[in-house]
Amino acid sequence: MKKKENGRWNNKTSISIIIFIFIFIGVTSMNACGFLGFGSTEKWKEEVNLSDGRIIVVERERVLESGGGEWASNRRGLKPKENHIRFINPDGSGKAVEYRTLKKSSMLFPEIPLILDLENGQPVIYTLVGVRDRCEAYNKYVYRNGVWNEETLPEKFEPHITNLLVRSSDNVPNYVNLETKRKEIEDARRPVRQVGPTREICG
Repeated sequence: MKKKENGRWNNKTSISIIIFIFIFIGVTSMNACGFLGFGSTEKWKEEVNLSDGRIIVVERERVLESGGGEWASNRRGLKPKENHIRFINPDGSGKAVEYRTLKKSSMLFPEIPLILDLENGQPVIYTLVGVRDRCEAYNKYVYRNGVWNEETLPEKFEPHITNLLVRSSDNVPNYVNLETKRKEIEDARRPVRQVGPTREICG
């Protein structure tokens, strides 16, 4: 690059350098945000087989954030922050329903949705969340009057088979059918394959 005789950059060169610096900072910031997981989400549609035999399609979203150390759920070093499920109420009303994470473990991992179903005509969701070191507990929520209400589970109850995708790794397909999900659940760790027969599991 050319300099003026007084040793200063000419105006055109100075402007070019400034523009380059701003572009470099912008690209670096975007890459850092992507690497650290700020604002990262995984979205997909999923077939869900209800206990009455009907199959509905729900929208799933997993919001991710950086952190989690060895518990990070994928190669990018990200961990789940929130889980969302959106669906049309199967009760025939045609109304949209949305579930968002209600509880988190002591390590700030959100509860894992395991089952979406209808009981007595009302949507229910069963989840799993860490409650203390090496212990997790199942939770049940019932959707009434536009609100998810927790219903305390007994210490022992009839087990229910998981019908929601429990995968937490990279590359969730845009559309998950029943067969794909069946294989994922079979490969999952034992506590997420079904809900129950005890409210709390340790070890």
